[in-house]
Amino acid sequence: METPFATGPDHPACGICPATRLPREASVVYDRPSRQCPFNAADGHRYTADGTPACVHPDKVGLPPDRIAPPPTPLDPTPEPAPRRRW
Repeated sequence: METPFATGPDHPACGICPATRLPREASVVYDRPSRQCPFNAADGHRYTADGTPACVHPDKVGLPPDRIAPPPTPLDPTPEPAPRRRW
């Protein structure tokens, strides 16, 4: 088995981070949680659509993100004002 990427005090990774159990090339790093790497409640990890383990805390593992999550969609979009009518 290959050595995990995040070991020691230099990388304060989360307990479920793939960097604590896999080498660097075996996972991807996102800049934040997103729908592109949803949380799998069955095993407690995040995966991309193709099954690649994903980390969402690049600052904790000391890596720049190699995948950027899209901007979040607004939860409550403000409706456009109704057009004013002349009487």
